[in-house]
Amino acid sequence: MDERSNTKNRSGSSASRAGSARVMGVLLGIGALLAASVAGYALWTLTQSPTSQTTTDTGNADDSDNQGIAETESIEEILGAVQVYVRNQQYPQATTVLEHAVGQYPSDQELRFALGDLYMFQKRYADAYAQFVAGIEVGPGSATGEFTAGTLANMLDRTELAEAHYSASMRLDPTNPDTPMYLAAIEMKLNRLDDAKRNLALAGRLAPERARIFAMRSEIAMRENHAVIALEQIRKARAIEPRVLGWILQEAKVLKRNGDAEGAISLLVSLPEEQLTEPETAYMLAESYGMLGRPGDAASRLMDVASVHPNDAKLAFEVALWLERAGERSSAIEWAEKAEGLGNPRTRAWIESLP
Repeated sequence: MDERSNTKNRSGSSASRAGSARVMGVLLGIGALLAASVAGYALWTLTQSPTSQTTTDTGNADDSDNQGIAETESIEEILGAVQVYVRNQQYPQATTVLEHAVGQYPSDQELRFALGDLYMFQKRYADAYAQFVAGIEVGPGSATGEFTAGTLANMLDRTELAEAHYSASMRLDPTNPDTPMYLAAIEMKLNRLDDAKRNLALAGRLAPERARIFAMRSEIAMRENHAVIALEQIRKARAIEPRVLGWILQEAKVLKRNGDAEGAISLLVSLPEEQLTEPETAYMLAESYGMLGRPGDAASRLMDVASVHPNDAKLAFEVALWLERAGERSSAIEWAEKAEGLGNPRTRAWIESLP
């Protein structure tokens, strides 16, 4: 392969790409926000100084100019032009240049990865995955490329492919703790808990202070009905990252599973306002109040949070469900109709099913 494809440094760590996940996706999922952070890292690499001199600012070039760049310039100069477009947030132009360049240099890994980065940033995940696979196939082996391909495959619900990519990434870079951690997440998704535990043990040796590892172990212990271990593991995660909402919700979940609904409520109501008004927190509180036979308190808490998220159809329907359990039938129907107006597809059938 033309050694020009390796002139630009793409050796940034997988950790930089992986970033942080959202509150309820932190334990098992590698969801859309992970891909957003991957794309964010990708754009960061594109906005760094190119390895050779950049071309002059082509920010106002039309599509014919874009194609001319790929026809006449070297790979380094093409990437330099793409960097200018990215800095100016001209992503369609950057994409056009790279698409044409890939057609001209189909065996250049760096161009494939750069195009995949831009597709990912534009949420064209299937296209991004295809480019990363093509880049991997032309070589050389790339742990970061395999890791990103695994992330994209998981987002596309191609779990077995995700597993294969993460395994390849581990072989290429056995020192990165992120890869066994995310491979473990895939194995948890497949309910292969023993395999997941082995990979989490490896990740733990590589990064003993990574809170997510303990949180994932807590989730596995929950699935295996080891309540004491589950609580111990999530509290280790919280000792490292005490303010992460995902870990707090997981501890509340463990307490609730252990029959300590009061403990779960005490933990959650002490949260700062911005976390207390998250829908995920409200759902957990409602379930805890429900365990104590207090559906009215559950409905009241959900209504408070719904006032902060007035366009949340799921949240409005949850209010309706708890009001009905509290015996407030007319108010429940009003909230259900509101949820229906916001687009919740379940509400009409539920209203018609009421006695």
